[in-house]
Amino acid sequence: MAKAPTWAVRARRPALAACTALALGLAACSSSDPPPAATAPPSITTQPASATIGQGLATTLSVQASDATAYQWQRSADGGASWSDIAGATGASYTTPANQLADDGQQLRVQAANDGGSVASSAATLTVKPWVASTLAEGGFGQPNHMVLDAGGAALYVAMSTSSSVYKFDTASGSKVGEITGFSSPYGLALAADGTLYVSDLHRINKVAPGDTTFTTWVGSTAAGYADSPAAPLFSNPAGLALDGAGNLFVADMANFRVRKVAADGSVGTLAGNGTQAYLDGVGTAAQLARPQGLALTGDGATLYDTDTDSPCLRKIDVASATVGTVVGDCAHGNAGAGTDDGTAATPAKLGYSYGVAVDAHGNVFLTDAWAGIVRVVTPAGEVSTLRDASGTPLGFNFPIGVATAGDGTVYVGEHNSNKIARLKLAP
Repeated sequence: MAKAPTWAVRARRPALAACTALALGLAACSSSDPPPAATAPPSITTQPASATIGQGLATTLSVQASDATAYQWQRSADGGASWSDIAGATGASYTTPANQLADDGQQLRVQAANDGGSVASSAATLTVKPWVASTLAEGGFGQPNHMVLDAGGAALYVAMSTSSSVYKFDTASGSKVGEITGFSSPYGLALAADGTLYVSDLHRINKVAPGDTTFTTWVGSTAAGYADSPAAPLFSNPAGLALDGAGNLFVADMANFRVRKVAADGSVGTLAGNGTQAYLDGVGTAAQLARPQGLALTGDGATLYDTDTDSPCLRKIDVASATVGTVVGDCAHGNAGAGTDDGTAATPAKLGYSYGVAVDAHGNVFLTDAWAGIVRVVTPAGEVSTLRDASGTPLGFNFPIGVATAGDGTVYVGEHNSNKIARLKLAP
């Protein structure tokens, strides 16, 4: 029987003879009563699975073990010849840090233990792949801004500033399969489950019914301003949009330095920001935003990410409480805090001036750093990486603004200054 490791030792009770006589109120126990059965070590019922992951992304491994009371995940960098404990990884599941190309081939396992001993799971291998960029579409359109995918990832909608249109691309072929015209300056996009498309356009939010090629103005006007309901709602250069499952539309009201919320009935309120261009975490209108630009919601609709372009950091808003916080970056020092250093907040990692933002199915947050011409990714734990090719060189883009992530892990990036839509996949 395997001996329980030191991290799994539990206080053991002394072995006592079973005494059914005492339970019956009798005077003595029989010396022939058997001792209690020894505790058996845990049994692994579901082994952790090997994972293929993109450079810069985190992954989660899980185990199921019957009768386990303690866990310790371990890592091997030499093909399983030796193992070292991972600090703090003491649960039935473990989320890795951001995986880099040097982590390719590393193995993970878990020791599950109880009072009777411990058992090691099988080893799961991490395969870390670089990113490969190709062109989805190029030329024939003018300066892509923000973008949004349909639920299945088959269609990509892109706001085009110089053509005053929204283009629809087939992601399999890269062909343009639709166009909605007549906007003033389309910028942000959000797509409802029923196919309704929302477009931020100058100082208003337009709505396009499913299958239509024309739009109607939903809220706002052609004149800039700031007003919440019950007055006639006004916006000033609204940018990124994000839509939740209940039909609430969140708007980065860029020139008003606020994030607004448009309910499904069209009523408008202010979620965060007080109109002062500054950096200050807080609740609702007690918080200050530098220039809200890109918005993205987590899958559960609970957290709203804001790129807040004029501050070199990633902000987040708890939707239920309207609490504004900072995920990573050095907002407080303005331009002096900007940079492209990868790592964690403690390193410290640095962000530049991010524009677009998208969240994938695993909670990884993708950001476009337009001025540096790169794409960054922030794991759920707040670790920042720059997307890189097989040589470790950062992928380069010509002033990227829009970004969207598909369910299969594909990332789409709009290169504003080169009239190009790039498609990023993992190397085969």
